[in-house]
Amino acid sequence: MIRNLDLDLLRSFVAVADLGSISAAARKVGRSQSAVSLQMDRLAESLGFAVLERRGRAVMPTARGAAFLEDARRLLDLNDRVLTQHVHGTFAQPLRLGFVQDVGEDVMRRILHRLSASFPQAPITVRVCTTATMLNKLRAEDLDLAVGFRAETDLPAILLLREPMVWIAARQLRLERDVPVPLVMFENPCVCRSAALSALTAAGRAFRVAFTSPSLPGLMAAVSAGIGVTVRSPRALRPDLAVVADLDGTRLPDMELMLYGRPGARLPALVKVEEILVEELRREHPLYAVA
Repeated sequence: MIRNLDLDLLRSFVAVADLGSISAAARKVGRSQSAVSLQMDRLAESLGFAVLERRGRAVMPTARGAAFLEDARRLLDLNDRVLTQHVHGTFAQPLRLGFVQDVGEDVMRRILHRLSASFPQAPITVRVCTTATMLNKLRAEDLDLAVGFRAETDLPAILLLREPMVWIAARQLRLERDVPVPLVMFENPCVCRSAALSALTAAGRAFRVAFTSPSLPGLMAAVSAGIGVTVRSPRALRPDLAVVADLDGTRLPDMELMLYGRPGARLPALVKVEEILVEELRREHPLYAVA
């Protein structure tokens, strides 16, 4: 009868479940692909049921594996919290993080919950702002890590995930082919604004900027009110909104979220913070996660 779970097996299992790939998980945990495959066999043998199955080209948790996954996450979180607080020493320096608004409230809640559990003595400061602002603050060492859109920079950066950009509008909004498309946009600079204008120009569609806001809630309120259409990721959809299908001929690029760091050596605690950010952002959208 099993008495103890091997946390290394659980860590590899969570990596496979998040990334949908044995090879990607192997790179993340620093093992060979064959070693991770053997680990998954050992975990299944220990538990008495298969934890993974292949679906097309992806490797996904089985029904019982999915039920076990959240418990595995909790065990790993507890292990990491104990190590942080009692083995690696208490970290009490401020953690200064930046996020673009598109990261989303649910992901932010999970990130902050894990950070407060892992670093209970550390004051946490979060700046929600544009990617350009975050990059400037990283260079000035006013931020430690930031999650923003892809930008040209010499700062350390990791690709977190790719998402499709889509046209979004209120369900009741109808667009006429011979009327300029009313746009609801962020202020410049904004990757979605640039993508929208470029796509409409390339397709030969006339447009007008009907509403501008620096706030995502303000932007989505205007869209919900039927003022016009916007370009965001599918995570911005709500029951009263829909993807606009009649903007034919327009081609939008993918949206890429990056994790940026500041120049110089990283404190050991920031390595753990970076790990939490990567896991939670990639966990949110596994279909578009970087494999």
